[in-house]
Amino acid sequence: MARMADTSELYKYFEPTVQHNALALSNIHTLTSWGVGTAAGILGLTGWAGFAFFLASWAVISGLVLAVKCEGRPSVYFKSSLMDVAGTPLLNTLLSYVLVWTLMYALVYIYD
Repeated sequence: MARMADTSELYKYFEPTVQHNALALSNIHTLTSWGVGTAAGILGLTGWAGFAFFLASWAVISGLVLAVKCEGRPSVYFKSSLMDVAGTPLLNTLLSYVLVWTLMYALVYIYD
């Protein structure tokens, strides 16, 4: 006879709450990528320096989300905890960052 799964594990996450947390996290990442992209464009960063700036700011933002919003316990708010906070939205955020970075760089330095 098959053993029943632990009921506390079955009801550990309430799906609407997890989706709300994921949406809030997505908004944080998108808005900060726009701000960081704007800063990189205005500062005139080009090439690898711009990508290094993005990665450094990504680490700071993810650390702040983990420390402040998740209170150091991301597994309480997300199913795959650290991967949901720092890993999964990285590519989408990078694309937004590059878009705003190049736009701001062009507005400040190319169209003088």
